[in-house]
Amino acid sequence: MIALVLVLALQDTASYARAESLLAAGQINAAIEVARKLARREPDDPRVQLLLGRAYYARPITGRYDALAAFQKAARLAPNDPEPLYWQMRVGWYLGSDEGEVIARGAMLRLFELDPDYRDAWQRFGEIYHNDDIWRRADRALARHGDQPAALLHRAELALALGEPDVTDSLLARRPPGIPDITAFLLRAEAGFDAGRDSAGYAWYDSALVYADYDSTDALWGQIWMIASPAETAHYDSTGPGERRAFFEHFWATRDPDLFTAANERIAEHYRRLAYTRHWFKLLHPLTLYHRSARYRALTNFGARATLGAYADSLPDLLPTSSERLPAAAGLGPDPGAVGDTTHGRTMSARAGLDARGLVWIRQGPPDLRVYGIPDPLRPMENVASPLDLEGWTYYTPRGPLTIAFARGSTGFAGGQMGGDFIFFPTSPHQVASARRLLEGDRSTLPAPFGAALFLAYFRSDQLGRTELVFVSTGDSAAAVLWDGTGDEVGRGAGVRRFGVSAPPGHLQLGFNADSGGRLGRLRAEVVVPDLWTPPLALSSLLLAPGDSLADRAATLARVPPGLVFAAGAPISAYTEVYGLAADGAGRAHYTVRYTFERVQSALGRMFGVAHPVVFEFTRDVPVRETVPEQVVLAPGRVPAGHYRVTVAVTDLSRLVKSQSVALDVTLR
Repeated sequence: MIALVLVLALQDTASYARAESLLAAGQINAAIEVARKLARREPDDPRVQLLLGRAYYARPITGRYDALAAFQKAARLAPNDPEPLYWQMRVGWYLGSDEGEVIARGAMLRLFELDPDYRDAWQRFGEIYHNDDIWRRADRALARHGDQPAALLHRAELALALGEPDVTDSLLARRPPGIPDITAFLLRAEAGFDAGRDSAGYAWYDSALVYADYDSTDALWGQIWMIASPAETAHYDSTGPGERRAFFEHFWATRDPDLFTAANERIAEHYRRLAYTRHWFKLLHPLTLYHRSARYRALTNFGARATLGAYADSLPDLLPTSSERLPAAAGLGPDPGAVGDTTHGRTMSARAGLDARGLVWIRQGPPDLRVYGIPDPLRPMENVASPLDLEGWTYYTPRGPLTIAFARGSTGFAGGQMGGDFIFFPTSPHQVASARRLLEGDRSTLPAPFGAALFLAYFRSDQLGRTELVFVSTGDSAAAVLWDGTGDEVGRGAGVRRFGVSAPPGHLQLGFNADSGGRLGRLRAEVVVPDLWTPPLALSSLLLAPGDSLADRAATLARVPPGLVFAAGAPISAYTEVYGLAADGAGRAHYTVRYTFERVQSALGRMFGVAHPVVFEFTRDVPVRETVPEQVVLAPGRVPAGHYRVTVAVTDLSRLVKSQSVALDVTLR
């Protein structure tokens, strides 16, 4: 009898190994057959039930419900083993939809009672639907593990989701001292900002940045990727060992909305937006096929196109021409470059856990105009859908208004009916372009009501190869920072009305703030800093100032009006520096200089006539120096009132080399 038992045990072991090898080789049906025979012989062996479930799970198209039954039986037979629960979660994940989420979520909650950090279960738990009840059930499951570090960490995250930042701090304070944990630092930072304790939030975030180069889990990136530009995403992907801390410091430095303060208010603003969007714009159906299947999004696109067509038929002003319907709806399709999509098949919404509205809000903040039931706030019309199913947002930007539409559509548009999560629903090419712009940039909504006037001039720096940027502005004080294309700071300065910053030539990002009586003014822009050393002949910026006397650079700058507005009947003095003039045998330079005032006309003015420019030209004979100041006083009344684009051009007569300054837009009135 003992011998027979041993023989059967050996046969079972061999059968188990054979089923595993067949499964690994992709011979699914053969593996299922072997596993079934094993299960008939050993119906109460949880290991066999788990094997049978895995074989069913691997069968194409069908098999998931058979697999679920086997995994559930394995869990009953081995109640302390998390593996059968993990595979139940995977079945739910595969099925998707509300049913799949219920299966996956139920398995996860029981799994957390056994192991708070089993494989990737916690990461997947963050990707399904949650509400307060689900979070509290997860917290009760994790609380069974006492002060186990992983359990405390996950409970702290749940407390944040529940809007209990003080509980988060309390839980993390119970973790034993040891190796620094970036995730714990970030959770405490978020708790500080959520609770209004910004100083604590900044301190904990700085602690996380200290260890950024050791962030193997991408925890820091996981909190900001949804506001990164495409260039920043590519830069992060290419960062090497020891480069990540610098990357994150640069990432936030270029977004600092107030250069006068020590703290970067954009960090606190970002965390508050995170909390807001997770509460108001979280996905209701994260596992729906829309977020996981490009083919399903193509079908949704087809239904959306029909819905857009119906709108256009009833409201001709919605889409100007029928030919625009396809490009408008294309923003919803499966193309990897489509709005809200990624090259990995999953939508940005699925990665962030936010619907389309949340993706825009976290980048841009609240819209300037938000209407319900119509797609475009700038096109007044009666509601074309339920206010619960369609929204139109507008953001006013320096380049004009951007409008974007959202509709419930992740479950399709069958018969024109909307459902599911909010997705992008562009109704015109303008809205397609707006969506792309809004999803590539971000902005701070920290108030900056002071409209400072700024004049920026370029001169050769005292440092070889660099350019001096001189800022002249209104207000009590001003500050400027310059960053290169990689985010490295290359220049910084501050002063009252006028100050200089040395920087290398090239395309740079400018951050500028001015202050007037506590009111902030802000400018963020790209500037092209000229190279004033390499060309054989180069000119500084042209300075114009009221007055009838010649003065050096400093004295002229002191009189330059930042808004470049002059009295038409008063004299104007001009100052430019010329670099690289050639010398004749006597050490003198010969050049011509031409000042051109070209009137800036309106479209109507250009239609009815051509305004001839006002030109002043002189020939100079001067001693050659490294920097030759070019100066002139324009007599009163030589240039009539109006708006002008002013340039100065110099031709070196010794070499017939010409250079022209950057144009200035001025007003004479």
